[in-house]
Amino acid sequence: MNADQARYWAEEGGPNWVRDEVVYERMLAPFDAALLAAVEPVAGERVLEVGCGFGATALTLAGAGATVHGVDISPAMVERAQQRATAAGAAATFAVGDAQEDPLGGPYDTVVSRFGVMFFADPVRAFANVAAATRPGGGLAFVCWQTVGANPWMGRPVEVVRSLLADPPPPPPPGPGPFAFADPGHVDGVLAAAGWTDRRIAPCTPEIRLGGDAGVPGAVEQVLTSSATRALLASASPAVREQAVALLSEEFTAHVVDGVVTFPAAAWLVTARR
Repeated sequence: MNADQARYWAEEGGPNWVRDEVVYERMLAPFDAALLAAVEPVAGERVLEVGCGFGATALTLAGAGATVHGVDISPAMVERAQQRATAAGAAATFAVGDAQEDPLGGPYDTVVSRFGVMFFADPVRAFANVAAATRPGGGLAFVCWQTVGANPWMGRPVEVVRSLLADPPPPPPPGPGPFAFADPGHVDGVLAAAGWTDRRIAPCTPEIRLGGDAGVPGAVEQVLTSSATRALLASASPAVREQAVALLSEEFTAHVVDGVVTFPAAAWLVTARR
């Protein structure tokens, strides 16, 4: 059911994120702090991470004393996560898998995810499968993006690029993707249908950095290599691409703080009980 997502994260998304690992890790690090505060892992606690990516969150949790098992649909991401855990001597293991369909082991004390739960074709089925791998009374904590309008770090660059195109393609239809869980009512309904109780949804709104430590050029590069922008510019002329670089550079210059491009971000911090 998640074949399209598996193909994308195997062929494009996963390799791109591994290539730009440092940029994405620095961008999303504030959300690791929020997850750690939400779950408060203790020594020996078993944690499942859904959509573990290249292992940053798992290593944070392992450093706090938990024993972590990460699952991700991207082979490239899982390989990199295991490399990092081995190098760090961390209590973390990883496997390629579809958390919607595959057995996940367990029982786990806690399940976490940093932006890894918005891509399921059938989210109720996915969260029911995760619940089956969680002990009774076990916890769930994840972060997911609010609306694109509440996240100018992504929305504004796309607007800039679309303004340069004579006939831009329509926005993608609703479905699996970064903003699939933007509506908290939808999130609550999914979790309720999957058997999770004590559901709580709170805003999580840190400042995030784009482009790592490379300032405006790094932020422009990050945006231009993102899947949304690359799709818009797939058939654009070199002149249009040059215009995009110039306008994005101007846009990001207004957001430089101490040499770093900084934007407000808006996510939901969701917690629940099995």
